[in-house]
Amino acid sequence: MEIHASKKQFELLNQELTDRRKNLIKSKEKEQPKKMDASKAEKFKTMIEHKISFDELQEKLETNIIKGISSEDAKIRLIKNGHNMLTEKERVPWFVKLFHELTSVFAMMMWIGALLCFIVYGITPTDPSNLYLGIVLAVVVSCTGVLAYFQNEKSEAMMEAFKNFIPPETQVIRDGVQQKLPAKELVVGDIVVVELGKRIPADIRIIDSFGMKVDNSSLTGESMLLLRSKECTHPDNPLETKNLAFFGTLCKEGSGKGIVIFTGDNTVIGQIAGLASQENTEDSPLRKEIDTFIKYIALVAICVGIIFLIFGLVTGYDAITSVLFGIGIIIGYVPEGLLATVTIALSLTAKRLASKKVLVKNLEGVETLGSTSCICSDKTGTLTQNKMTVENLWFNGNKVKGANRQKFGVNHKYEYDVNDKGFQDLLECSTLSSEAVFDPTVPQEKLGKITSDVGLSEEQKKLRIKKATKEWEENYEKLPWLDRPTIGDASETALIKFIQPIHDIVTFRQSRQLATDTSGKFARMPFNSNNKYAFIIVEYKTNDSDYCLFTKGAPERIWDLCDQVYVKGQIQIKDKSWENRFDQINQQFGRNGERVLGFAKLHLPKSVYPLGYQFNLDKYNFPFEKQAFVGLISLIDPPKDAVADAVIKCKTAGIKVIMVTGDQPVTAAAIAKQCNIITERTVNEIAEAEGITFEDAFHRSNAIVIHGDKITRMAIEDEGKPDSEKGKQLSEWLDKTQIVFARTSPAQKLIIVEACQKKGHVVAVTGDGVNDSPAIKRADIGISMGISGSDVAKDAADMVLLNDDFSNIVIGIEEGRKIFDNLKKTITFVLCGNIAEVLPLLIMVAVQIPLPLTTILILCIDLGTALMPSTAFVYEEAEIDIMTRRPRNRNEHLVTPKLVFFSYCLQGYLQFMGSFICYYIVLHDFGFEANSLFGMASYNGITSNDGDVFDATDPFLGNQALRQMYIDNPLPDFCNPYYSSGAGTIDFLYSKNAKNDLRMVFIECDPTTQKWRPMISWGECKVDQVSPITNMKICYTSEAVQYAQTGYYFGCVFGQAANYFALKTHKSSVIFQGYNNPMMYFGFFTQLIIIFVLAYIIPINIGLQSRDVIFQHLGFPAVPFCILMVLLNEIRKYLVRNVPFTNGVPNWWLRCTVF
Repeated sequence: MEIHASKKQFELLNQELTDRRKNLIKSKEKEQPKKMDASKAEKFKTMIEHKISFDELQEKLETNIIKGISSEDAKIRLIKNGHNMLTEKERVPWFVKLFHELTSVFAMMMWIGALLCFIVYGITPTDPSNLYLGIVLAVVVSCTGVLAYFQNEKSEAMMEAFKNFIPPETQVIRDGVQQKLPAKELVVGDIVVVELGKRIPADIRIIDSFGMKVDNSSLTGESMLLLRSKECTHPDNPLETKNLAFFGTLCKEGSGKGIVIFTGDNTVIGQIAGLASQENTEDSPLRKEIDTFIKYIALVAICVGIIFLIFGLVTGYDAITSVLFGIGIIIGYVPEGLLATVTIALSLTAKRLASKKVLVKNLEGVETLGSTSCICSDKTGTLTQNKMTVENLWFNGNKVKGANRQKFGVNHKYEYDVNDKGFQDLLECSTLSSEAVFDPTVPQEKLGKITSDVGLSEEQKKLRIKKATKEWEENYEKLPWLDRPTIGDASETALIKFIQPIHDIVTFRQSRQLATDTSGKFARMPFNSNNKYAFIIVEYKTNDSDYCLFTKGAPERIWDLCDQVYVKGQIQIKDKSWENRFDQINQQFGRNGERVLGFAKLHLPKSVYPLGYQFNLDKYNFPFEKQAFVGLISLIDPPKDAVADAVIKCKTAGIKVIMVTGDQPVTAAAIAKQCNIITERTVNEIAEAEGITFEDAFHRSNAIVIHGDKITRMAIEDEGKPDSEKGKQLSEWLDKTQIVFARTSPAQKLIIVEACQKKGHVVAVTGDGVNDSPAIKRADIGISMGISGSDVAKDAADMVLLNDDFSNIVIGIEEGRKIFDNLKKTITFVLCGNIAEVLPLLIMVAVQIPLPLTTILILCIDLGTALMPSTAFVYEEAEIDIMTRRPRNRNEHLVTPKLVFFSYCLQGYLQFMGSFICYYIVLHDFGFEANSLFGMASYNGITSNDGDVFDATDPFLGNQALRQMYIDNPLPDFCNPYYSSGAGTIDFLYSKNAKNDLRMVFIECDPTTQKWRPMISWGECKVDQVSPITNMKICYTSEAVQYAQTGYYFGCVFGQAANYFALKTHKSSVIFQGYNNPMMYFGFFTQLIIIFVLAYIIPINIGLQSRDVIFQHLGFPAVPFCILMVLLNEIRKYLVRNVPFTNGVPNWWLRCTVF
């Protein structure tokens, strides 16, 4: 009665809401159209086809419920209305997807960089490094785009394997003849015959029902089988009425006949799927963060590049050189390897999750799951097994746990004793009064996938079916009883799966011959909703009896039929004490959301009912209301084994888990308690126990159960209010930490998800039914079940749990958090390198020293020595505290001011200093004094002839080209400007002047002494090294700069290695994290290979302008700075961990230095 009243209230509220909306729309006809409310999308709520008479329905649909429609009429309707199929989402062509991957914001930056390199090479073809740079950039962006494309295509290909929603064929009555037709050719008005085990091919109104029961769990969330009949039981609620069966649901018992009222997208499932398709897909949090980071980097790079381009022009550099400065700065700022690292990180994580039966359809969804702060989960099939299971037994006046003997094994301590007479009586009664049996035939789902495969010929289908049948027969006997398919309703299936490990049901039933009635049929009365019981009479010989009556049904009904109670095989009179005990246990089962079956039996005296007695089941010619009560068996759709622990882990990680189900509140609350979603008395229980209102009890508990009607009532109250005022009540409910929403519709689930998002949550929605798909689509990360999930839900989801294991979500969350952590480390690693790459260019322009690092060597860092170490972060294990941290909120970005400060002002600066020391020491060893470097890049020098030898005693210092000028044109003034008119800028970049000793190039005429003298002071040549390129000594030549640039490069590599160890953890010491990451060692190994190839292979030296530095120039001067990088970071992390909180406030180090 309570449920009936609740439904009636809902219907009245729904009608009132509809009327108010009509009035509101009329009053605002001139206003601009607004976005459609989710609750208005369920058009099926206004249908009338289920409540009009059959005559009216025949007239409306122009059909005949006996003969159906004609074949010609069917063809016309099919052309007019289309095939009976759900419209698939329009597929994007492969080349458009690939183009999208190749033209993302990051990719476009790299394409522009490559284009600029090609343009500069066209202007200055003497510099091949720009050509190499452009080619490599183009290759990198192409490879990463193609990699991302193929990863997403692989996931989509796996999704195609799930397509099995519509049955391939169905029985149809057309032209008065029953025939088999493809289900997609059904039209409105067709008469279909529904067979046991087959999916309903369209929305139908029931014409005839022969014990037909359907499984609507994918649509409504209820796991119980629902009886279908001709009567309209709920005129205003199509989902509740018994005379409708819906497209895609499964007929699990009996058979029937119906008239098609809706097909394809017009079906209820089609409308819900359409609601899901209307939801716009937003970019994932990771995509938003990366795009923000790219915009930030692009803005900084372009601004700094333009500033120094202008500065270069102002300070006297030519336009080409200034443009090269700008390109160099942009290339230095753009982390070319980051795009590849992100793609690799997501792909590897997706692969790891796939090995754990988690399919990632959208790579970026992995990280989104890691940032999840709220999970809205469906109950049936997601948290629970979607299989009714025996939960408790009540016999001999005691309640015991109904643990399955096959599942728990022989070593389990069972609360029941199989030799107990009371237990044996209950087992006997439940076995004989049930009709369910195990089904050894091949499941229809397996055959359906074969018969619906359009790529197979009929002969191939037959061969596949034969093979599948053989494999099934071989594997069937190996299946545990719990996993074997059955024929029968969910309750009886639960009973036989509990009973079978104790005794064989077939053998036991065969041991008892069924009695016959007056018509010669077996004396068996099936369950019906009016009587609420079923019974069977069997031959059962005892001293006083030849027959025994066994009855099963609703507990109250069975109890009322009894005047005695069996206790350990002995009969006791049912008195007030037994009444109280029964009421108490029955109410307890009800509060726990368990479905209860009562059992009774009666041995009929042989003196009145001798062997061969003809029983009359209509007139009840036997004492039916004088039975002896045997016991109760409670059933429940139990939580999956790992769910309770998974929910605790989610809560530990700061993630709120909300149950959102279409099932009844009592059942939902009971399951929520078993799943640890609710761990205390709910507001509802307090209000009921103390007789106070819901509002008065609201603040006395953190746990709450909300009926969908309350959301409807809230929507009524919010009508006409501004958007800012809507949903305040729902927001208050969502402030609770333990929440269950029960009896919710698909539109209400959507409202709940949107409300969670408005509160700042990153929302994950899990579900398996069609009714879950709109919410799954709207969520930040949608998760569907792979086995029990409907195709609509899988299509809407970003991730699919292939083994239906909810606990895998926790694994996904940890992987997602780990990705975010490791991407932060990667970005910090890259930004630190940016400083060491960009500052040399800025210093060159500012103080005009020879360039410490060329653009091609910058590229060798970004796509060479930095690529593998930055990628190795992806393989780092999660830090110890990763699942005890709070979820990051939407305002917590991938790149923060603290991260930028740490990267640029601390680690990056130390890395630059170490590299610059290497650069300086190399030049110093080759005779370049520190004070002489400033301005050297802008000096004009008088180029000497190749092979000229510096001679300090020579008036021309050994510069024979200058001497020749005096010979060719002797002038009286030795310092005449004519002789220095041929002076020009010396090439430090491409070594065009590598054979010139700069001591006789950078010279000037002293007007006092009338002699040529060095413009700058030179130091001592400390390394007597000969270049393999010029075969000349390196000291005092422009080629020394190439050696210094290579030394700078080596210093960067040393800094990268130190930076890796410094960034390996955020808070814990690198010592505790361990060194068991093989990719880290591989990254260091690749660094060694690259630097030695770059330094000691002559063709590479020529192409990249690198040189064969000696041992002491291999970056060792940077080691003190490398040690300082690691040491300072370890001190910082120690202070973060060990400085205590003050008045509950985290210490300064934790607040201000953890990025």
